[in-house]
Amino acid sequence: MKPRRFMALLLVSIVCLSFGSLRTAHAAVPGLTDYTITVGGYQRIYHVHVPTSYTGATALPLVVAVHASRDNGPNMAALTHFNDVADSNGVIATYPDAINGVWNTDGSAPQDDFAFIAAMIQQIRSTYAINSHRVYAMGFSEGGEMTEELGCTHSSQFAAIASVSGHMPSTYACPLAHPMPYLTFHGTADTMWSYAGWAGLRGGQHLMGAVDAENKWASLDSCTAPATTTNLPNTVLTDGTTEQLRVIGGCRGGLQMQLYTINNGGHTWPGGLQLLVSAFGLTSQDIDASSLIWQFFAQYQS
Repeated sequence: MKPRRFMALLLVSIVCLSFGSLRTAHAAVPGLTDYTITVGGYQRIYHVHVPTSYTGATALPLVVAVHASRDNGPNMAALTHFNDVADSNGVIATYPDAINGVWNTDGSAPQDDFAFIAAMIQQIRSTYAINSHRVYAMGFSEGGEMTEELGCTHSSQFAAIASVSGHMPSTYACPLAHPMPYLTFHGTADTMWSYAGWAGLRGGQHLMGAVDAENKWASLDSCTAPATTTNLPNTVLTDGTTEQLRVIGGCRGGLQMQLYTINNGGHTWPGGLQLLVSAFGLTSQDIDASSLIWQFFAQYQS
C-alpha cells in the first residue's frame, strides 16, 4: 500500500478506538488551544499544549508535532500522548493541521506548508515565552517525511528532528545551516511505509527507508564513526516485538544519528495508541517513542 493512501484507515482506527467521532476527538484531548493564522491566502489551524508548570517567566522549549496524511493535530496528540511528556518536562507542544489532512511535501498543491509552519512558530513565539534555541520537530508517516524536509528547508529554526515510519526522498535538497541531530523509529513489518523504503513513487523519486534515512542524515552531518547496533531489553513479552538501537557517531558538533528498529513492528507509534492490528500491525510497548524523542531533543540546542 502506498504511504499516501493508507491514512484514511488510520483516521478511522483512531476515531473508532478512542473517541467515537472526529467532532468529539478534539474534546477528548485535554489541554489543547486552537489558533488560526493566514499564510499565502489560506487560513491555517494549529493546536497548542502548554505545560501545567508554565508561568511565562522562563522561556520553554517548543516541539512541533506533525501528523500523518489524512489526519489532524488533535489525533496526533492522542496517538503520541506527547502532552504528558510536555507536562513532565516543561515543554510547549504544537500540532499543526494540514489542509484536507495532506502535507504538501512535493510542491504539487498551491499552499506552502513550510511557510505555514515557519509562520506558526513565529506566532507562538509572540504568544508564549519560547527558547528560540530549543525548537524541535517530530512527525509520523507523511508527517515524518514533512519533518525531515523541514529539517532541510528550515534547518536554522530547528535544533533537532525525529521521524517515525516516514522519510523524505533520497534526492531531496538539504542545505543545512548547522549539523542536525536525527532520530528515527521504524517497524520491520510496516506494510504502509516499507522499512526498506519505496522506489518509483512521486515521479520516480525514492522515499527512503529507515537505514537509508539514518545513513543519509549521517552523510549530511559528516559523521565518520561506523554504525553500532545494540539489542534492547524485551520488557513486554506480550507485544510481539523486539527492538534494536543503531547509532552513528563521530558527527560534526559531537551529535549522533539514532535509529530504533522495531522487529515485527507495524506502521505504529511505539508506546502510543494501539491501532487496529489487522490494518497497521503491532505497536511496541517495550519502548516509548515520545519519551525517547524528548530525551534525545533535550541534549541539543541550535
